[in-house]
Amino acid sequence: MSSRKVKLVLVSFLALFLELVLIRWLPAHLFSLAFFSNIILIASFLGLGLGFFISRHKRDLFIFFPLILFVFIAITLFLRNVQIDIPIDAKTWIWSYYSANKIQGISLFELSITQLISLIFVLSSALFIPIGQKIGRLMKEFKPLKAYGLNVLGSLLGVVSFTLFVFLGLPAFAWFIIIGIIISFLSFKKPKFILNVVLLLVIVVAVGYIERNTIWSPYYSIKTQTSEDGSISVFVNQLFHQKAINFDADQYAKQKYMLPYSFFDPKKVLIVGSGTGNDVWAALEAGVEQIDAVEIDSTILKLGHPQNPYQSDKVEVFIDDARSFIHKASGVKKYDMVVYGTLDSHATLSMASSIRLDNYVYTLEALKETRELLTENGVIVLLFSVGNDWLAEKLLVLAREAFGYENAGYLTTDSYLFNLIIVAGPGLEAGVLPPIPSELTTNIPRDNWPYLYLRDHAIPKLYSFALLIIIVISSIAVLLFSPIKRFKINPAFFFLGVGFLLLETKSITTFSLLFGSTWLINAIVFSSVLVIIFLVNWLVMKTSLKDSKIFFGGLVLSLILLYFFPIVALLKFNLFVKIIVSGFLIALPIFFSSFVFSILIRQVKNINISLGSNLLGAVAGGFLEYSSMIWGLNALYILVLICYLVAWSSFYKKT
Repeated sequence: MSSRKVKLVLVSFLALFLELVLIRWLPAHLFSLAFFSNIILIASFLGLGLGFFISRHKRDLFIFFPLILFVFIAITLFLRNVQIDIPIDAKTWIWSYYSANKIQGISLFELSITQLISLIFVLSSALFIPIGQKIGRLMKEFKPLKAYGLNVLGSLLGVVSFTLFVFLGLPAFAWFIIIGIIISFLSFKKPKFILNVVLLLVIVVAVGYIERNTIWSPYYSIKTQTSEDGSISVFVNQLFHQKAINFDADQYAKQKYMLPYSFFDPKKVLIVGSGTGNDVWAALEAGVEQIDAVEIDSTILKLGHPQNPYQSDKVEVFIDDARSFIHKASGVKKYDMVVYGTLDSHATLSMASSIRLDNYVYTLEALKETRELLTENGVIVLLFSVGNDWLAEKLLVLAREAFGYENAGYLTTDSYLFNLIIVAGPGLEAGVLPPIPSELTTNIPRDNWPYLYLRDHAIPKLYSFALLIIIVISSIAVLLFSPIKRFKINPAFFFLGVGFLLLETKSITTFSLLFGSTWLINAIVFSSVLVIIFLVNWLVMKTSLKDSKIFFGGLVLSLILLYFFPIVALLKFNLFVKIIVSGFLIALPIFFSSFVFSILIRQVKNINISLGSNLLGAVAGGFLEYSSMIWGLNALYILVLICYLVAWSSFYKKT
């Protein structure tokens, strides 16, 4: 491979690798961003797109990239000590009291959440502009299809490499070492090389020093504090997450955790969201003979517990997403009790959407699946810390709808550890617990609208205002970097970008539903999409395919099929059937859209304008993804279909 090819692959690797790094690293230091982490994804697309548009400029901005990265890291680390004000929004619950739990201590300054998002969005976009310009310059040296193939190859390697780093549990400074090595290679013998190397070394040392007591799991950064009685408080991304309780010293906590066992005497128990092991200990203390404990994060399991409940031979541990485990256990296992152990993601989002990791656990379909795991006298016990009345009502109605009025009851307690206990199932006898009021009505989460933390089918004001601000910022940036008189955004590739981002988002959320919202599932889907794109691009490059109409037709038909296909029905089948059928169905539109894109990119005169327009379209797609909060996830297929039809119309109108 020639040096030019290597450089294009490397800088494309850098773009994707850095994007994934920031999606994980920024919320670890600025917790508020955890609720808007896909904003970082949108910012990266905007920066890369703007960089493509200025690839013709003589000044090489990439030599300034280490300095921009240094400033970016410095500002982020400074903002750790800034108090972020999150206004109370009656339509969404986002843990707005989190600031009291910040590890860093007293805040020196204060910003609103919208000010923080605006600042990070601008900085993140600026960070990716030099990378976009570098990619654009290198791509001009190749034919469009070959350039695009090398770009996709680098992106694929970036995803695979970051996935490997996550698997190995490497700390954040190791991620920046890789970034530094690539930048140094690409900048070798260029002006300011020594200064840039020094800046990169300072970044690595600063991140390593500040995070010296940080543990990195596949989902978030973790810190622990051990109290005098031996209890271990766990903080994820600066937020108090859970506490491994020394029950010998905390009798009140013991009473709360043992309360369900005062009504029931189960012999076989499933605990989902088992965490550090409090619920496991309670089950052992109650005399349960067999316990299946499910926890999505293996790192949490390793933090320890004063009573070491996981060491009991009565406990079998499963590292898995709760919904995924329930799928697999259906028809295979039965339990006397299923405990939801204060299971929540604390705002951790999926890789490319606004879906929280726990959203598919709390849907009507999910609880009905869990119901099938119960024995004739079995019950589920749902422990939750709710912050407002409507969220409590949503959980109560959800349980009532899944199990029936006569088989669901609840208790409310003080706010220590958890404040809501819901018990439901055929084993709940009338009068044991207060019934869930029949007059309660609310929007309950379903697999097509899995938004537990939204009150209504609407985009909350906080999200709407934040999106409006970054739309304005994006529009101004596009006008500045791509003046109408000098460049023209390619509408066909713009709408191809909108459609593909939405299609990719829907694919990831569908796989999360079928196989769990684990980091590995997200990485596999993301990598598989890039593999399909790379192989299709190679096939188009090796053939004489020039007419994309048949592939447009296949794309339209596949989107219509997916819209009407009852994908949830696949949950009833075994793992092999789910993988084959869902993989085929979800890959179909990606397969056809990849052919469309590669055939069209072959015919362009200016690949930088086309790819820049495509990336700006992805920015718009990122904004439109929030519409699923109103209409549900399946409606994204309609938006995708509209975008591709507009793209088709725009392209063939020209020709």
